[in-house]
Amino acid sequence: MTSDPSGQPPRPADGAATPPPPDEAPAAVEGDWTILSVPVDEPPGPIGTDEDAPAPAWVGAIPDGAPAAHVPPPGPPGSRTFSLEGRPAPALYLIAWLFSGGGLALLFITSQAAPSGARTIMVIGAILAIALGLSAGAGYQIVARRDREARWYRGPAPLLVFGVVLAISGLGSGLLSAAGLADGEQPFGFLLGLLVVALCYAGAVWLFVVRSGALTWAQMGWPTAGTDRLRRTFQGIGVGALVMVPGTFAALFVGGVIASLLGVEAPDVVPTASTSAEALMVALAAALIAPVGEELFFRGFALTAWARDLPERSALIRSALFFAVVHIANINATSFREGASQALLQVAVIFPVGLILGWLLLRRGIMASIAGHVTYNGLLLILVAVTTR
Repeated sequence: MTSDPSGQPPRPADGAATPPPPDEAPAAVEGDWTILSVPVDEPPGPIGTDEDAPAPAWVGAIPDGAPAAHVPPPGPPGSRTFSLEGRPAPALYLIAWLFSGGGLALLFITSQAAPSGARTIMVIGAILAIALGLSAGAGYQIVARRDREARWYRGPAPLLVFGVVLAISGLGSGLLSAAGLADGEQPFGFLLGLLVVALCYAGAVWLFVVRSGALTWAQMGWPTAGTDRLRRTFQGIGVGALVMVPGTFAALFVGGVIASLLGVEAPDVVPTASTSAEALMVALAAALIAPVGEELFFRGFALTAWARDLPERSALIRSALFFAVVHIANINATSFREGASQALLQVAVIFPVGLILGWLLLRRGIMASIAGHVTYNGLLLILVAVTTR
């Protein structure tokens, strides 16, 4: 090799091997123990792995496109539940926990006391505190999710809104019952009680979902103006009724088999009518008011909200299960075994019905699911009337 007076690196003589560039590692040759040669310009630091890096706080919990704001730092599960740090609306979050937790504690305490006027006042105060706390929680979720993209659901959780409905409707029905107006064992009280629940469903969805901008009525499947839309609405009503006729008899068959295996009868939730006017009240309550209110909430709101964040099938199963579990409240057993059997029977029958109604909403809109629900309840009323004669 010869020296170059220009200061460049010496060039190899003719026939000599050309050394590799300084930024390339020499390739391993057969018989050589060298696996990898990496030039090191500075002493190596500690070796890190992917497991050493903290995972993002929302990995696996929020879909792509979720806002990066208000992401809690990594930590043990549940470590952020009672912390106000970094929350977008800490006051609402604090009120939600204080009032809902305090209301539940007060309700438990008063349930152990003897009946009295003071106990009644404390129960009313406890239910109001629970309703206020859950409402604050719904408001907090609205604020916390407002930065999500429009394609995702940006409102409060359906379970939380249902808690508000349960508290308010329970309080309203209790007050009406105390006044002698809403006895669920009588047709008029049955009608009035279901009307209160339906109005609470509609009011809660309007206040927490529509007014907050999370969903519109049209996005929840309700028809809008237009001749073509009107035609499709009537088509959906027809499809819903036709689909639910065989669905009802299939559900009754499954329910009969399960009831015989468990040795239990289905709970009787409809009062007996002795006059034509009372029969009309029962039919209006069970076959119209209840279907409209429940479809507005469980399909129009809950299913639509979940379908924005979950695959369609997962949202459909979740909403049907939610709908079935809520109907466990209809059981009227005298023993634990009877109650558990009735609860299992209710879920086994109502869950597939909820799947059909949810499918109707997703394919034909809410008028189709309402028509299916009206058909189901109406057929049950007819069968009860025929078999009790």
